[in-house]
Amino acid sequence: MEKLRMKEKVAYGLGDLSSNILFATINFYFMYFLISVAGVSAFLTGVIFIIARVWDAVTDYLMGIITDRTKSRFGKRRVYLLFGAIPFGLIFILMWLTPISGDATTLKFLYYLLVYCLFNTIWTVVYIPYNALSANMTKDYNERTSLNGIRIICANLGLLLGAAVFAVLADGTESVLYGILQNEAKAYMYASMIFGALAAIIMLICVFSIKERHDEVEHNPFGFFKTLKQFLSLKEFRNTAAYYLLSLVGFDVIITVFVFFVNDTLGFGGGSDSMIFIAIPLVVAIITATLWVKLSEKYEKHKVYRIAAIYISLALLLCLVIPAKSYLWLIVVVVLVGIGMSAIQILPYASVPDVIEVDELVHGIRREGAYYGMMQFLYKTASGIATLLVSFTLGLFGYVENPELNGYGPDFVQPSSALTAIRFVIGLVPGIIFIASIFFANRANMGRDRFNAVKEEIAKRKESK
Repeated sequence: MEKLRMKEKVAYGLGDLSSNILFATINFYFMYFLISVAGVSAFLTGVIFIIARVWDAVTDYLMGIITDRTKSRFGKRRVYLLFGAIPFGLIFILMWLTPISGDATTLKFLYYLLVYCLFNTIWTVVYIPYNALSANMTKDYNERTSLNGIRIICANLGLLLGAAVFAVLADGTESVLYGILQNEAKAYMYASMIFGALAAIIMLICVFSIKERHDEVEHNPFGFFKTLKQFLSLKEFRNTAAYYLLSLVGFDVIITVFVFFVNDTLGFGGGSDSMIFIAIPLVVAIITATLWVKLSEKYEKHKVYRIAAIYISLALLLCLVIPAKSYLWLIVVVVLVGIGMSAIQILPYASVPDVIEVDELVHGIRREGAYYGMMQFLYKTASGIATLLVSFTLGLFGYVENPELNGYGPDFVQPSSALTAIRFVIGLVPGIIFIASIFFANRANMGRDRFNAVKEEIAKRKESK
């Protein structure tokens, strides 16, 4: 068994801590910021998200190919984390500026589309190599589960910082920076500076503390469509990809609409209330992560995932009946959701690298970068479509962007149609997606015995050469 030191596992997890500080801030608040602070319409916000995500998807695959071909004294993957860390934090800040005032709709649209695409590009440069590193660090089935378990704990800490702490700093009139600056746009800007610097520093700590042990990637001679065709020919890839994508998209729907749910539908506003309700499920997810890792080590991952997916889907149904401004009800629901949330994240992530060995066995080539690039291409496309549909749904049911800019007073309440739509989106849609993912998790056939058999067959093939 190829053991990794706990220190290195934690260091690897810091990469996802850094990434998720920014990921959470964008996914929880950027749509809300564009609509309610920058004054971009819900329709154009949806267009920004889908274009930026599709651009992100395309660059993900290209970056995967580039990393497979990279050779440097800093490593095949680590070199991109090293030189991308600082731009990663700096470009993030540009997303939260409001340089265009008034009703300059076209200019606002173009500015935020440009900076979002720019950020997604640097995100790709850093995160695709980071993702592929787990397969380079160890080939052991249980060690990969443990490595990704610790990674998800760190990821949830990043989500906690990016979502909950950001709320305290900048979200709403009750936030700390708003209290100092008396300007919501400036509060978002200064909070982004703090978070951008923090993410860059943590990423640098990660890159100097981990090692790449397995560098067996060969040059992939095939183009995008041929590579996609080869991947799709693998039953394990088709089903693992669907299982992974659906779990992430369901989670994305939750975090995209959660701030709208807490601030508008339940009427809590921003600031400390948002922080509390965002923090609780993330803390619970961190605490229960070890439980799901231990269960997956004892039982097959897909069986444990099935239990978790059904459980969290039932917990989310309670969002349909929570009364407005009920602290107790909401605390109960977010605790219940938090218990299942870590499993929804850990188990699909831990299953993804196992398919790399199947591809190597069937096609005779090892290509982690292309594989992770393809997975991220598919995910970003699916996530972009899901986010677009959420934004369109808000606009369709009458959600009013930036009420103050549109002449409404401080006591303005969103239309009941919009509030009900938000409730149904968070209460039903993610659960339906999670239940669908169970089918593909079961069909993936990537249990421990199957994985070890594939590894043994590859080893025999290499010995015979």
